[in-house]
Amino acid sequence: MISVFKTNVFTDSELSKISPLLNRYFKEIKWNIDLWDNDKILRVDSNKDWTKEITELFNSIGLNCTHLEAFHSDPF
Repeated sequence: MISVFKTNVFTDSELSKISPLLNRYFKEIKWNIDLWDNDKILRVDSNKDWTKEITELFNSIGLNCTHLEAFHSDPF
């Protein structure tokens, strides 16, 4: 499942705040944030829906994260 979120992670400093937390709490996901995209898109690839947990994590450190869509990806 790939989930797409709009965030307000605009700087490397903000990215360095959220990166260790995503890596620590969600070890089984693959994620990236596109700082070049206008919506600062976070893409999460996981076997489980972590929408609520990821949104709460962002909010807990003063960042915004809004779920836009989720879709199932075909295995390679």
